[in-house]
Amino acid sequence: MKKIIGSIISILLIIICSTVLSAAEQNEFTDSAKHVINQNLLDFTQGGHFETDYGSYITSEWWYLNGEATSLEGENIAFFFVVAHQESPVFASEGGIQLSHLLTFCNIFHEDGTSTFKHNDTYVPQFIVDHSVSCHTPYLYYVYPGGERSFYGTAYSGYFLNYQFDELNAELVFWPKGEKTVDQADQPLNFITYENSCGHLEGSVFINDTEYIVTNHDGYMDHMIPSSETAWTNDMHGWSWTEVTAGKYQAIIYAIRSPIDGYDNYSYKQMTLLNSRKGKVIAEYSGDDVTIIETDWINESYYQMKRPGKVVYSASNLEVTVEPQNVAYFNSIVGDQSVFVDFMTYQPENAIIEYKGNMKRGSAFNEYLVSSWSVNSVSQD
Repeated sequence: MKKIIGSIISILLIIICSTVLSAAEQNEFTDSAKHVINQNLLDFTQGGHFETDYGSYITSEWWYLNGEATSLEGENIAFFFVVAHQESPVFASEGGIQLSHLLTFCNIFHEDGTSTFKHNDTYVPQFIVDHSVSCHTPYLYYVYPGGERSFYGTAYSGYFLNYQFDELNAELVFWPKGEKTVDQADQPLNFITYENSCGHLEGSVFINDTEYIVTNHDGYMDHMIPSSETAWTNDMHGWSWTEVTAGKYQAIIYAIRSPIDGYDNYSYKQMTLLNSRKGKVIAEYSGDDVTIIETDWINESYYQMKRPGKVVYSASNLEVTVEPQNVAYFNSIVGDQSVFVDFMTYQPENAIIEYKGNMKRGSAFNEYLVSSWSVNSVSQD
């Protein structure tokens, strides 16, 4: 009886939350969710969370999607889209109403080396946040207030992303394939990331009436949840994340620096190699089995920080080399203080995966984040 009641409640939630979507989208999404329930394939890693789920002071959470597309004139772009929210007792109105922080951002990397970055955020009363974010559900449902930006679906039906902002309009659908991989750590930052590393991507991105169509159909999606007893950026000096697709290989790397690591070391290191065609894990490495060498440092004097121009990740039988080229900057500011600076980069070609002597070249997305609150405690020399 409890299982039947739970299924009915889940379906009702889907119907209620789907009211801002089109009728066709509602039917497709609801039918997909029913299929998941009927097949007993409940995957609660897809839905959202509150800070109380982790007994934390603050929980941040985002869903990330990247890919590449080409215009009819042959111009190439790469892109990532992020929908996110934060939950914490500190988010409260002057009248004492508990709030939820909603934000979305994206970046388009153009062939000429320029980039287009979009970002917006708002706060809504937490008691109505489920109109925008589905929490504790076996599906993803995220609709930014106003409905112009949304990301919803399941791993079994596909994830549908709609993103409108000024001259930008993206409509994409991502179908994961193969195994879901997980990165998780307690230190230096408490986080968990669910990675649909390999997948089939379709759709298009319109920029100033120019249509860019997904042609290579490779996509990557993850769902990351960091939490902390204080502001989570206090727990670390930053992180490095890399996704490389090269021939039959795909490499995913997470590495996090504690404040005492400075710019030289990483307390947490995880590297996964997959078959990009089947989504099957070939090899995994972690901790001291992974070596990270960063060189060709670039001083970002505006932010009083630096970032590497070349990174080599290596482990037994595996070496991954990226040279970030096209850079977008996300400077998160709370009040009048910077919280972190995120250097998000794309390399269109010649990123290298070499496994057991077999070398493949491809493209890479790289993220190098530096926590502004902990940067003052370490040397930048």
